[in-house]
Amino acid sequence: MIHGVGSIVGVDVGSTKTVAVVAAVPPGRRATDPIEILGLGVSRSEGMNGPSVSDPEATAQAVRAAVGQAEAVAGCEVEIAYVSVPSGSVRTARSRGVLPISGKEISASDVRRVQEVGRSVPVPPDHELIHALCQTYAVDGREGVRNPVGMSAARLEADLCIVTAESGVVRHLSKIVDRAGYRPDELVMAPLATALAVLDDSERDAGVALVEIGGATTDLLVYGGRRILHAATLPWGGSTVTRDIARGLGLYEDAAEQLKQRFGAARRDAVDRRELLDVSGARQGGSRRVSRELLAHIIEQRMDEILGIVHEELAASETLGRLEAGIVLSGGAASIAHADDLARSVFRLPVRVGVPSQGITGMADSIARPSYGTAVGLVLYGAARAPARGLAGATRALAKVGGWLRGLF
Repeated sequence: MIHGVGSIVGVDVGSTKTVAVVAAVPPGRRATDPIEILGLGVSRSEGMNGPSVSDPEATAQAVRAAVGQAEAVAGCEVEIAYVSVPSGSVRTARSRGVLPISGKEISASDVRRVQEVGRSVPVPPDHELIHALCQTYAVDGREGVRNPVGMSAARLEADLCIVTAESGVVRHLSKIVDRAGYRPDELVMAPLATALAVLDDSERDAGVALVEIGGATTDLLVYGGRRILHAATLPWGGSTVTRDIARGLGLYEDAAEQLKQRFGAARRDAVDRRELLDVSGARQGGSRRVSRELLAHIIEQRMDEILGIVHEELAASETLGRLEAGIVLSGGAASIAHADDLARSVFRLPVRVGVPSQGITGMADSIARPSYGTAVGLVLYGAARAPARGLAGATRALAKVGGWLRGLF
């Protein structure tokens, strides 16, 4: 496959759909320059079972179809792919790197060395290191330093967030993308990629929780002071809501999903109780009419339960009281009408729906959906990494990038 000049692709392999986004990364791009979105492709995921790959060939076909669509829209072919790792297969941990400086001025080399010390931690035998995110530094015991270069000190410390993923999932995803005809340059924790596309610096500073309601799971990523404070994955998502609709209304799941997307609402009191919907795909055959209020009631009950479990997780992690910027909803279920209203009633905090908007230009209307946040975040991640080695490079050299990413690598 011919490599498009300055182009990369982000591939979000989800449990219900695979999304691919092609972006241009021009030579000489500065870290603060936005990237241009050139193409979008979406295909149905047939070979995923939650975070696990159940059918490699079907998953490879979904990747090939999604990327092929994105390439056709972009008018170019790509080779290098940045791929999401389902957070259900991911673990996070904290690590501390310590380096004696002996009173001299801290150099960029010292910063790299203290990061290396922090990364040198045991990894579980069934896991693989995918990220070592340097979040903040301490200089002679003074915490919260973001850039220690040029400071004089006797001791430099680095606080890192270590992210590992199940080796089997990493291996399978890498082979699947390769089988589809693309080179998986890096695998990226899915909610970390989403955060790049939908959160801004002020929110990460003040304290914010990204709640990504995907197909099979709901991912939670909490920031404060631009640091990751907590991460969790809950085993319920939009597919759970769809199954409830199918059972409650006697529909096949495909029909229930279409009904949810077209007429669904997360607040029963927000719809006209007299409105009736013509529904096809009933299990008993034929079509019939159902109340839109009943549909909204089913959705509200399950969404309220999922958000309530997120609330409990935030309270248990002692981060609920640190969310001055509130909650940002993402993922496919965040597109359900009045999902943000329901979340406000659950969390009693500011809530907004996050759509990809950070650091991008081009195709703004086409990608302005919560379900595309991860794929857009993947190309933002890739664009930040590319200057350190060139788009055709295959090493894991660390990029010096702008914005809130600067301290992570």
